[in-house]
Amino acid sequence: MPESLHWRSFLVAKDGHAADECEDAVAGDPAAGRFAVADGASESFAAGEWARLLVDAFVGKGPSRDWLTGPRADWQAAVAGQAVSWYAEEKLSAGGHATFLGLTARPGSDGFEWEAVAVGDACLFHVVGGACLASFPLDHPAAFTSSPTLISSRAGTPSWKVTRGVLQPGESLLLATDALAQCLLESAEQRAFAGAGFLTLEHEDDFALWVAAARSAATLRNDDVALGIVEFVAEASGGA
Repeated sequence: MPESLHWRSFLVAKDGHAADECEDAVAGDPAAGRFAVADGASESFAAGEWARLLVDAFVGKGPSRDWLTGPRADWQAAVAGQAVSWYAEEKLSAGGHATFLGLTARPGSDGFEWEAVAVGDACLFHVVGGACLASFPLDHPAAFTSSPTLISSRAGTPSWKVTRGVLQPGESLLLATDALAQCLLESAEQRAFAGAGFLTLEHEDDFALWVAAARSAATLRNDDVALGIVEFVAEASGGA
């Protein structure tokens, strides 16, 4: 019976902002087994561009010791020569900043062996039977703050957090940026894990409706939202 990973992703900008103003980013390649989400820090320069470069680099080339070199060079090229106001010059000098969560998965002897790396408060959720088995790197809604650890587009070596696991058939991994991650952890505490309902999502509009309803109910704060869904699917082989 062939085994594969099924990938879907969704992005919703904060209320009052256009889709192209969203500073969260999400990308995935199920064939390569690489997936990522990032959340650009709004107070930094070209934060959305930096978040997009991060997820694209991780998914496109995979993690390595110097994998940040490429997206940092691309961010510098993207902002070079931009005319900025005097009060934006300091932000430009400081660079773009973002939280980040990257996931790699490969077939193993007992399912898909996966590894997740994180900087900041974007989170991974291991979903089994509609319940949250574990979350990473945060496991409690009170752990979220207004000043998470960030990756800079300029320089520096991030302090990576790492975890590993095995994904079995029928199980899923959710990748979520901070506002959604906090909402999911709150729902898990109430034994009504909202992530279970995401497993049937196929269309962007359906997720946007869920986001709107959650914001209206004040269970999801008004922020950009990125969601990635990785499902381990066992496909029935053909036969006579």
